[in-house]
Amino acid sequence: MSTKTERTLAIEKLEKEFSGAAGIYLADNNKISVAQVTKLRVAIRKKGMRFIVVKNSLASIAATRCGKGSITGFFKGPTAVIVAPVDSCAPARIIRDFQKDNKDLLAVKAAYVDGSLFSAAEVLKLADIPSREVLLAQFLGCLKQPMTRLAGSLSGIITKLAGTLEAVKDKKEGTPASA
Repeated sequence: MSTKTERTLAIEKLEKEFSGAAGIYLADNNKISVAQVTKLRVAIRKKGMRFIVVKNSLASIAATRCGKGSITGFFKGPTAVIVAPVDSCAPARIIRDFQKDNKDLLAVKAAYVDGSLFSAAEVLKLADIPSREVLLAQFLGCLKQPMTRLAGSLSGIITKLAGTLEAVKDKKEGTPASA
């Protein structure tokens, strides 16, 4: 058993992690082999996130302190927490991909994403949301499309006008119109 000072430090560390997170995912950390956890941790670290196996009572206190107390009821049994500081939906995609290869492992308990609590079923729907970069590219494409169409239309009108003026010029000069 750890000392009161160690527990206090662990709570403060978790509180710092939770308060700076865009997404907090709670999953059942039962029946996972060391090799599978290592593979999962590598995928999570590549995306700039953290995988933490927590002591439920300490994590519950830390979540309450940082204003995310709605997830405290899910700290039961062996719990792993994935903390995403930036891309709040990235852990959902990693969990979905992990579960494709490893059925019945890493069952999601809940997620706290951008101020809202999501159930296990809703978390898998979050995995279908494209990343921020993809959404921005799609948005910019939507903004660009009307301007591109307008430019194409104006270009067509100007080309027709130039062709008509060329034909009028050729007719007045008496030369045959070019095709």
